Amino acid sequence: MNKVIFFLLGLIFSAQSFSLTPYKGSYDLYAETVMGNLKIGTAILNLEVNNNQFKFTTDAKTESLWKALYDYSRIEKSMGNEVDGKIINTYFSVTEKIKDEVKKNYEITIETDKNYAVSSNGDEFEIKPGLLVDTLSVYLALSNDMINNPSQSDFTYQVVDQDGVKYLNFKVGGPENILINNIEIETVKVTCDALKLTLNLSIKESFQPIRIHKINGKTAFTMTLIEFEGKT
Repeated sequence: MNKVIFFLLGLIFSAQSFSLTPYKGSYDLYAETVMGNLKIGTAILNLEVNNNQFKFTTDAKTESLWKALYDYSRIEKSMGNEVDGKIINTYFSVTEKIKDEVKKNYEITIETDKNYAVSSNGDEFEIKPGLLVDTLSVYLALSNDMINNPSQSDFTYQVVDQDGVKYLNFKVGGPENILINNIEIETVKVTCDALKLTLNLSIKESFQPIRIHKINGKTAFTMTLIEFEGKT
C-alpha cells in the first residue's frame, strides 16, 4: 500500500472577517481495496489560537486491527500568525513512520520577510514575492480566500515542504450534496489536480471540511469528519 498522505484543514470564520477560531476535529480514514471501502484508521486535527498566533496540528494513524498489514503514523505541526486576514507561516514540522522506521523527520523555518525558508536538513529555499505557506497552513489560506473572494474560481499558493517550494492550484467547482451518517450536507467541491485531491467543504459552516478524497498511486483514500468540537 502506498503511504497515506493526510491533507487536513478546518476553520470557523466570523461572517465579517477572517478570524481563526480554535477547534478539534476527528476523522475516519477509509481506503478502497479489493475487499471494498474499508475504514483503516483515524486522524485528529487541532487548531490552537492565542491572540493572533496559531498552532495547527494533525495526528493520523492506522488502527490496531490493520497494523499487522500496514502500520502507519504521521504527525504534523504548523505555526504562525494571522495578520490582517492573512496567514503568515513561520514553522512546519513532519514526523512520519511506517512500523518502527522513520520515513520523514524534518522541520522548516520560514522567514517570509527575508524571502527564504530553511529546512533542518540544511537546505535553503528561495521564496518568490508573496507569502509562503506549508502543506497544512495552505488550507487555512484557501478557506480565507474563498470567504473573501467568493466569485474567484481558482487560487494558487507557494507551498513549501522538504523538497522545496512549489505552486499549487486549487479549483473551486460547483455545489455538491453529500450524505454522511444519513445527514445530507451542502458542500462546495474544490480540487487540486497536482495532488489528485478533492475537498468537500461545508457551505453552512464556512468551508469546514466534511470529506477529503486523495488518490495515491492506485489506491484512493477518503477522510470523513465524524466529530467536531469548537473551543473558546
